[in-house]
Amino acid sequence: MEQQLTYEQAMAQLETLAQQMERGEVPIDAMADRLRQAQQLIQYCRQRLTAADASVQQILNPDA
Repeated sequence: MEQQLTYEQAMAQLETLAQQMERGEVPIDAMADRLRQAQQLIQYCRQRLTAADASVQQILNPDA
């Protein structure tokens, strides 16, 4: 996965993957790869959220 993705881009890709799977547009042979890709996107989004939260906490509590 590209690390230059923004959070919003990663979420959009994740939503697209989920929609394709829900509609049955993903062939069985490709399902494992798509699930791995979704897992990577979820992990990336969590990391971005954690980093953003840490930045906000540092701004709000500079002496902590």
